[in-house]
Amino acid sequence: MVAAEKNFYEVLGVKDTASTDEIKKAFKKLARKHHPDAGGDETKFKEISEAYEVLSDKEKRKEYDQLIKYGAFTGAAGAGSRGYSQRGGSPFGWGGAAGQGGWRTATSADGWGDILEQIRRGEGAFGTEWDFPQPAAKGREVQVTLEVTFEEAFKGAEKHVTIKTGDGEKQEIDVKIPAGAVEGGKLRYKGKGGAGSGGGQRGDLVIVTSIKPHDLYSRKGADVNMTLPISVIEAMLGTQVVVPAPDGSRVRLRVPTGTQDGKTLVVKGKGAPRVKGEGHGDLNVKLQLVVPKHLNDKQKQALEDFAQASDTSASDIRPLISALVDDDGQNSTGK
Repeated sequence: MVAAEKNFYEVLGVKDTASTDEIKKAFKKLARKHHPDAGGDETKFKEISEAYEVLSDKEKRKEYDQLIKYGAFTGAAGAGSRGYSQRGGSPFGWGGAAGQGGWRTATSADGWGDILEQIRRGEGAFGTEWDFPQPAAKGREVQVTLEVTFEEAFKGAEKHVTIKTGDGEKQEIDVKIPAGAVEGGKLRYKGKGGAGSGGGQRGDLVIVTSIKPHDLYSRKGADVNMTLPISVIEAMLGTQVVVPAPDGSRVRLRVPTGTQDGKTLVVKGKGAPRVKGEGHGDLNVKLQLVVPKHLNDKQKQALEDFAQASDTSASDIRPLISALVDDDGQNSTGK
């Protein structure tokens, strides 16, 4: 025996003379407040749902009003204090099993079938017209790659770009590329990313810089690398070469006598600005020895005379290899 503590009109907070529209309006207001998806109390939500299920149906409400008239519910206006015994489950209809009085259990015929069908259609328990408040959530972070030239990354630049946030929106933004920007560097713009939900703020926009290849220079952090071809004669006798620095200035390099292929000359402070910190990186100039592919007779004769005049032997140039080769040109280990 379960006695109802409140009647359905009291649950919805309406008078027993309320119209269907007033009942519906009251239910919507309470449902928004107590719906579990909105952080409400599930028990309270079930209670107001049961009340609305009965009072929104003309025939069920008529039968329910008769019960109130005869004091079926404690606290009913104008009724006695007799308790009402519920049989057969939730009080959604009059009748019950054959030969029994009282309320019967709600079935799809009582209205829940429509709600379940709405759920199956993806409309939610109360159809598409409902707009339950959602918890505020910050929008997602949007990351895009922005390609810049070597010069833009070296000296810095400002670019007006249009960014697609991924949720159908476009953001126009002025991007300030800092001097010395590096490959893979990140620029963060707060509130320029994906839209938030439930009144939440927008996410952040992260722009990742990608530096286009340059014909002469390459970057490694703040250091700038370049290759300088030199002739065999320049490497042997030494020379001076003027090269362009990435900042637009000119640098005179001294190539020492007897320079070997692959030697790197370092020019301090001629690299890119350091984004974090002070000063600049270095300019690293790698020397590349260029051997002529074709010689005229005069050049050949000069080189043969040079070879005869040289006191450098193969064992001096290739000591480790020469130690493994005999006088006949055979590997000593292969005898």
